[in-house]
Amino acid sequence: MKKSSKKNVPHKSNNKNVLYWAAGALLFAAGFLALGRYWGHQENNYDPYQALKGYESSRHAFMVKSSEVSVNMAQRAVEALQKGKLNEAIEDCKTSIDIFPIDAKPYILLTKIYLMTGQEQKIYDTLTLAGRSYPNFDNIVGIIDDGSLDKIPLDGPQDNVFLANFPENKKMAVSFMFDDGEANVYHALPTFEKYGYRATIPVVAGFVADKSNDPFWGSWAEWRDAASRGFEIANHSMYHRDSVNLHGKDFDIAIDQSKEIIEKNVGHKVTAYVFPHDSYTDEAVSRALRKHEVVRTPEFLRPFYDREVEIVLGGPHVSIETGERLVDIGLKRRLWLVLKCHGVTEKRTMRSFKSITPEFLEAYLSYIHSRSDDIWVDTFSNVFEYMSRRALTKIETKGFTEDTIDFVLHNDRSREKLSVPLTVVIRVQPGESVESANGANGRKFKAWNCAADKICVDVDAYDEKVHVQY
Repeated sequence: MKKSSKKNVPHKSNNKNVLYWAAGALLFAAGFLALGRYWGHQENNYDPYQALKGYESSRHAFMVKSSEVSVNMAQRAVEALQKGKLNEAIEDCKTSIDIFPIDAKPYILLTKIYLMTGQEQKIYDTLTLAGRSYPNFDNIVGIIDDGSLDKIPLDGPQDNVFLANFPENKKMAVSFMFDDGEANVYHALPTFEKYGYRATIPVVAGFVADKSNDPFWGSWAEWRDAASRGFEIANHSMYHRDSVNLHGKDFDIAIDQSKEIIEKNVGHKVTAYVFPHDSYTDEAVSRALRKHEVVRTPEFLRPFYDREVEIVLGGPHVSIETGERLVDIGLKRRLWLVLKCHGVTEKRTMRSFKSITPEFLEAYLSYIHSRSDDIWVDTFSNVFEYMSRRALTKIETKGFTEDTIDFVLHNDRSREKLSVPLTVVIRVQPGESVESANGANGRKFKAWNCAADKICVDVDAYDEKVHVQY
């Protein structure tokens, strides 16, 4: 028995070794899995901004590293998109743009995601963001296809009598704004006049030249002449300082005094304020609206018209085809397209931000004019006046028969005559023609058939009953 017992000892030892190895393997596997989860957790919480630490001392090294980190974030967005993690992809794209806003890829990805998910306003916000830097804008706009846009619902008025989005029931509005007041813009005004259009020129009061031969800045004499010809001169601050850095009495100079100087030298009332760099705070907006009727910010404008879109037009990556495509999208989607431009010149200067050439302007205005039946081109403040009046106006139907309708426009905030008439649209049976539209004391209003089943009437007064015969 003892022999047998001794023979069993090595057998027991082998079993123990096997158990030890098995336990060790399990512990190793568990540790490896835990480490893998840790690494994955670390990767998911990767801080791209931390990756830039230590490169700030060299501008070149910082730019190179920023580009590298941005590309990595864009690639991570692609991988998230492939996994159906849209929110992660969106945030990675935004981070990529924030770190290195020159690369077009994250803008394209964002635009694709918003197009795919029907988030139309965010598509336009992405284009606005892209315009503030130098990505390939042609490539970004190029992915917006009509088929995808057509799948996004476009709500319209359901009432039989309603206010048109734009005068004469046009399909879109365009406002050209030439920020800063470069002298070359003054020399481009005849191109607008050739087509019967007018633009808005926000000038920096402290930079306006004393004489008309300044190599860069336009003069007071030139802007006074422009205003007399129907162009709008807007306030673009005193010295083009970022409003984020202004506080308290700083605004007295930046906003109020600049307005007074412009009005004194131009001889026309200034109604619009445009923030330098499109940068502002709530305090800055509040201060600007004390003495101006409108500011160029989406937060202020969209409550009056929620399809207002601001695009920087210019630079080497905006072709005439892309400009035309923006107009086509605007027509399809009923946009108020605010085109933020700068210089009109063949030369590229450090001061001028993404200028356009005279040839580009000529071709672009020609394209817009070829669609003039559907496009309203006017100054920024004129378009805003229509939008704000429209948003605050109510239609009261007083009575109707088979071939007549009576209505009144009401607006509690205003009683004066409208400088830009509001267009009222009346649904009728196809083929019915308007005969007349009369107000008090037989005053006639412009009325016409604006579609096979619609009559349009231009009304320039509140609280006056309009009688339409058709």
